[in-house]
Amino acid sequence: MSDDLEQPQIRVILDVTALTAYARLTVGELIATVEEDDGLSLVGIPVSHFMAAHWQPEADERTRLISMVIRPAAVTVLLPMLGTDTLEALEIGHVMGQAVIAARRSGAYLATYDGDEARRYLPGSGVLDLLDK
Repeated sequence: MSDDLEQPQIRVILDVTALTAYARLTVGELIATVEEDDGLSLVGIPVSHFMAAHWQPEADERTRLISMVIRPAAVTVLLPMLGTDTLEALEIGHVMGQAVIAARRSGAYLATYDGDEARRYLPGSGVLDLLDK
């Protein structure tokens, strides 16, 4: 069997601030950009951040958030929290924990509205600062 086929890779991780903004329709452009990419790029969503973001918006915004991860053709993937990651995430803190770990492991950008906090744990080149237009 040939190893020439490329595997999809996570290119961007969304933290709780980005997920909440998506639910309010302000981060969809970033996801659309990944969808238009080479077909092998994914947007990673740490499960702990998804769970935290899920309870913040109103019901209609919550529905939008859920549909982002259950659409059959979605480029978004939920990232599990592995055993030892839980301890490291706790050390980093609940706001950034799992997103930082996922970004480190995958080499993906961490998309966030809290860039200063993210840069405490990641190099500046690995942080994608989100700004409202």
